[in-house]
Amino acid sequence: MGSQASGADARGDALAVMEALRRVVRFLRLADRRAEGAVGLSAAQMFVVTALEAAPATSMSDLAARTLTDQSSVSTVVARLVERGLVARRRASGDKRRVELALTARGRDVAARAPELAQVRIVRALEAMPRDERRALVAALGRFVTAIGADQLAPRMLFEDEPASPRRPRARR
Repeated sequence: MGSQASGADARGDALAVMEALRRVVRFLRLADRRAEGAVGLSAAQMFVVTALEAAPATSMSDLAARTLTDQSSVSTVVARLVERGLVARRRASGDKRRVELALTARGRDVAARAPELAQVRIVRALEAMPRDERRALVAALGRFVTAIGADQLAPRMLFEDEPASPRRPRARR
């Protein structure tokens, strides 16, 4: 009887987790669509624009830290924003090896029209959590990510497109 109850409990917990994950993924997807519809940028691109609206970045590392991501992910997003004329790169006056990043006038216009971002709400909610709950969430998510094999994936920015994979030639018939 005990194993039946624990099996039912596990299924009930799994259902609750799946529903929570579905809500989070849907929340993120809808926010991405809202950003795309409002200003024509992905949520990842808008997250970078929002960070640069708060203050120019003194380096790519600075921007990566402010967007809570790795330098290679943020660099890819910045390259797209530079191509679109929304972000400008310039050499730092004190250190010519370092690149500073700032919004252009067009970038500031986009930032002014942008909806509130899901990532900003998530960060705010996490920062508002009691420290012990936040650490328990980090530990539980870490174990979950490992259990499903997602620990092998690079943690890219939310809703930034994956790089195109090389196309394999189709088999001839």
